[in-house]
Amino acid sequence: MKRIYIAILTLILFSSNAFAEGNIWLNSNHKNITPNAVIKNNQIWLSNNHTQAPNFIIFHQMNKNKITQALSNNQGVIVIQNNKIWVNEISSQPPFAILKNNNQIWLQDNHGTVANAIIKSDGTLWLSTNTSSIADAYIGGSHQQQDGLIVAALILSKQL
Repeated sequence: MKRIYIAILTLILFSSNAFAEGNIWLNSNHKNITPNAVIKNNQIWLSNNHTQAPNFIIFHQMNKNKITQALSNNQGVIVIQNNKIWVNEISSQPPFAILKNNNQIWLQDNHGTVANAIIKSDGTLWLSTNTSSIADAYIGGSHQQQDGLIVAALILSKQL
């Protein structure tokens, strides 16, 4: 029994995603008291969710069966792979958005010279259409680029 306990504890301690968590504050330049969303264990939970199921599930590869199951359970689906993101898609058609240069988010159909969103080093996410002094989101946690890509895609696809 002691060996099993030690094996489980060791697995948890050395798992890179065991305690991975990102908090998201919409329309904010910094952390507030309660985040609008939490990204944890490849799931996105919105603050107004009082169910036992996450609002979105994050996959790291296109798996048609898992995606179809999640969509039929009324859960949104994010597929993020190689800095590309798909929102509620079950095929690997062109991605919805692409993360370039670790901080620029480009929609697939953007052929201009300005990115659709930028993730700044302070954790703030700015859409190109934002002219205010308040960011579209603040991303907390250790995966700001990936989480910023996810949040930008959800905002730009009008899912958030």
